[in-house]
Amino acid sequence: MNVNFNRLLILLLPTFLRKGVLKSFLKAVSVAFQDCKREIDAYFKELNYHAQVTPQVFSLENMLNHFLDPIHKRIYITIPDPEPPFYFYEDSGNSGGEDNLMKYFDDDEYFLWDNTGHTHGFTVVLPLEMKSDDMTNYVLALLEKYKLLTKLPIIQYI
Repeated sequence: MNVNFNRLLILLLPTFLRKGVLKSFLKAVSVAFQDCKREIDAYFKELNYHAQVTPQVFSLENMLNHFLDPIHKRIYITIPDPEPPFYFYEDSGNSGGEDNLMKYFDDDEYFLWDNTGHTHGFTVVLPLEMKSDDMTNYVLALLEKYKLLTKLPIIQYI
């Protein structure tokens, strides 16, 4: 996602303040935001690279492409989407309802964590034309045979 922080900060100002020293100050501040964003993007790009370039990932990709797509070799493995955030709930028992989802912090209330995150370690991406329940079960069986015990796969069709 490309964000032009210069333009964003200027557009957040009322029109009568979009001139002079304040505009120059905001342009200088936006440089810091752009540097932070660039560093974060580089960090996640490196993290994704290290997660995708391991011997086990290469071995699993080669095995799946050998068995399922030997000509085109379109199957690949990637890391899953980031985990969803934690939510706060009231201490009234059922934490699954939207009605007792706490949207604010209050000193008088007691809050509990509810983790909605997943525990999947990697995503296997298959072509959409291979989508079937039998194919999903077959891929899971192959992965179960060769993957690490602690990692759970997600099967995704594109």
